[in-house]
Amino acid sequence: MPAASELVLAAEPDAATKARRFVAAELADAPEDTVSTAELVVTELVTNSVLHAAAPIVVRVRGMDGGARIEVEDGGRDLPIAPPLNPHSMTGRGLALVAATTAGWGVEPAANGRKIVWAEVSSGPGGANAHPLADLDLSQFADADDNDTDEPVFTVRLGSVPTDLLLAAKGHVDNVLREFHLVTAGTDLLESRPPPELVELIDTMAEDFALARNEIKRQAVAAAERGDVETDLVLTLPVSAAAAGERYLAALDKVDAYARNAALLTLETPPAHRVFRQWYVQGLIDRLRALAAGGPLPVVPSFPQALAAEVTRLSTLRDVSDRLSRLQLITGELSQARGVADIAETLTSSAARHLDATGSAIHLLRGATLEPLAAGGEADGRVVDLTSDDPVAEVARTRRSLELRGRAAGERFPGLAARFAEDRTLHVAPLVVGAECIGVLTVTFPLVGLDEESRSSIVTTLADTLAQALERAISSERVAEANAKLAAANERLAFIADASIVLSGTLDYDATLQATLNLMVPRFADWCSVQLAEDGALRMAAIAHVDPERNVVAQEMMRRYPVQPNTDIGTGRAIRTMQPELFDHVTPDMLATAAVDLGHLKLLHQLGSDTALVVPFSFQDEIAGVLTLVYADDSRRYVPSDVPFAQDIARRVAAALRSAAAYREKTGQLADVRRVADAAQRAILAPPPAQIGPVALAARYIGAAAEAQVGGDLYEVVARRGSVRLLIGDVRGKGLSAVRMATIVLGEFRAVAAELADLPAVATQLDRRLRPHLGEEDFVTALLAEISDDGSFSVTSCGHPPALLLTDSQVIEVGSEFTLPLGLGAEPVVDTGRLSPGDRLLLYTDGAIETRDSEGRFLNFVELLRLELGRDHGELLDAVLTSLRARAGRSRLNDDLALLIAEYRGPA
Repeated sequence: MPAASELVLAAEPDAATKARRFVAAELADAPEDTVSTAELVVTELVTNSVLHAAAPIVVRVRGMDGGARIEVEDGGRDLPIAPPLNPHSMTGRGLALVAATTAGWGVEPAANGRKIVWAEVSSGPGGANAHPLADLDLSQFADADDNDTDEPVFTVRLGSVPTDLLLAAKGHVDNVLREFHLVTAGTDLLESRPPPELVELIDTMAEDFALARNEIKRQAVAAAERGDVETDLVLTLPVSAAAAGERYLAALDKVDAYARNAALLTLETPPAHRVFRQWYVQGLIDRLRALAAGGPLPVVPSFPQALAAEVTRLSTLRDVSDRLSRLQLITGELSQARGVADIAETLTSSAARHLDATGSAIHLLRGATLEPLAAGGEADGRVVDLTSDDPVAEVARTRRSLELRGRAAGERFPGLAARFAEDRTLHVAPLVVGAECIGVLTVTFPLVGLDEESRSSIVTTLADTLAQALERAISSERVAEANAKLAAANERLAFIADASIVLSGTLDYDATLQATLNLMVPRFADWCSVQLAEDGALRMAAIAHVDPERNVVAQEMMRRYPVQPNTDIGTGRAIRTMQPELFDHVTPDMLATAAVDLGHLKLLHQLGSDTALVVPFSFQDEIAGVLTLVYADDSRRYVPSDVPFAQDIARRVAAALRSAAAYREKTGQLADVRRVADAAQRAILAPPPAQIGPVALAARYIGAAAEAQVGGDLYEVVARRGSVRLLIGDVRGKGLSAVRMATIVLGEFRAVAAELADLPAVATQLDRRLRPHLGEEDFVTALLAEISDDGSFSVTSCGHPPALLLTDSQVIEVGSEFTLPLGLGAEPVVDTGRLSPGDRLLLYTDGAIETRDSEGRFLNFVELLRLELGRDHGELLDAVLTSLRARAGRSRLNDDLALLIAEYRGPA
């Protein structure tokens, strides 16, 4: 063979240009058409090497009679195989051009696993030679490193595959590889590198499985050239090709993911290609490993069998898709439903439309029974006992779905025999939320239609969706109900605030009675009476009716029957037992028993009595009586939640009446103003409830010893949903004016504490509301606290001494950051923390820390508290007060003192 000129190139973008110039220079004396053909051929071969092979790339030109031989040597494993032209393929056209313009071309092995691709060009027409690779032995092109390992090779027979599918599948992979190589070349030109994940993907696609991929491609091309409709794939590969095959499959899946996300120009692998690659690569993997292990060959289905299995899988997916679409339609309709009843009605109607059900029913578990929420079509809407022998009860007990077909339903549950048709199937599924079964869904189908497995799947999924929808609706309705109750509670708090202001606004006894009637009628009663206990009987002290004409009747009844015997019903029993009486419906017999005579009975009928609430009251054994509230018709009714509210009002009425009575006794010659002021002070400081939620409460108040020096000490407790709010404060000044100001503070606090969610906002609102009632030099020191049901607390001080956190062994100040008092522009700062069960918050007025001993020294209030930490919260207050009195000695307590303690008992 003639000597060759040689050019060594790197795999760089301008390598083809350099090779073309080199060939033109070497063939300068050759005919022009020979040079042009040689330039075309070397451009294609070098481009293939740059895209598919490893550098260095060596170009050789050898002169021949009438032409030249062009050789391109590279280190790539991909052989230049020219498949039949495919309009969808981006590769193969260059090699087709080489075959058409040359006298012959081929591939030869070179040293170290490299290859040489050659082509002979000459003047005149080309394309005379057939493709030279059909019978090529690919083992000649193995890397030297591969040969050094002495890895055994095995022959695997995969079976027949349609040739056109094989070529199309390989063409699609070639398109991907070409795009990847273009990406790599572009990044090299821009002196940048693609992401590491993409580099690894390119290497796996191009090199890892190249030997098997090239051999399949060679066999497919050879079969196409022979005109074979199918290609019988036989591959000889080392066992390491099994692991390479797994990586290759994973890489192709990643490529498809890139394609689906429009990150590649190449489209996603067609479904038939995907089935083919999974079949042949997985078959290779399984058989290679079996051959290497020396075991029996696994049974690998033929390609037609693999296609049939895929069709079956897709058919199953289609059924699943159909079920999902049906469920989606029902779920969409459920999402539009509002309320429990609406959801139930929507489900029963949707089941008939979208599931071809003949009936459906929903039962909700209520204690020991399953009550029907909705039933449609043939479904049974009866109440089911949880312990009964019934499919609905069994599913609720076991929380497992149940399917019954035709006659089998009656055989298993005899009670169904008469109600259940033989041409029906019954599907029953539990409605489960978390670990709780809230009810049961029942759906009846005809025997014909979807298979029972599909129906069971639909009903079970539908039951899960329905359970969630019902739980949300039930929770929403509960929230709405709770909000309504909260609104009612807020209204009552506002009412109590008004009551406190009104009842403390006068010390005239008759005015206090009239104020009580004005408060209750018409806001809380159509007519109301106050009776006082005197000498074993009840004296009518005041009565009023919302209807002016009936009010005349009421006044006549009070005039004619001022004293009522202590009967065994209504007011008589209430004053004797000191327990409230709620009459949901007042009957004629009740009125007859309560009446003194027929005239009294006639007057009672004229007043009207449909529902009534009778509340006894007393105050420190000094005054006792009964507050009677009546709705005259059924437009409004009293309910159990009204009882504690009415009791609260009654306690305030009792305190106000006691203060008014005390004031009346001393009118004209008040020997001890202290008694009146103290009574007024105590009238507004009702004892707090013993416990609100997880918070136990107690309070104590001690008036000053000096005459007429009663101060404006105050405290209050307001319950909110999920928390309780506390207030303690001190009005600047002394005497009744301070007491009246304290009344206003308490009324405003009850109003805003119920409305506002933020504790600083409560303080700011109090500051704003109190300013119109305060003089230029007046103010109110206050400390506000809130304890949530989870034990978290917040404290804010407006010029008031800090609260004290009492643990089992410590006393810690909280809320000590000073801000201006209320009325002077308070800007509250919040101090927060968390209480453990048994921890307490103590709120106090300055009388506790300004008490002096007989020598004039301030007593250490904190040390006195620390000595009593082991006591019950109420006993602790009594013990501390006893210690203060004992240590004060002759100096006595010269300032009012209020204590309010809250003990956290832990979550309910």
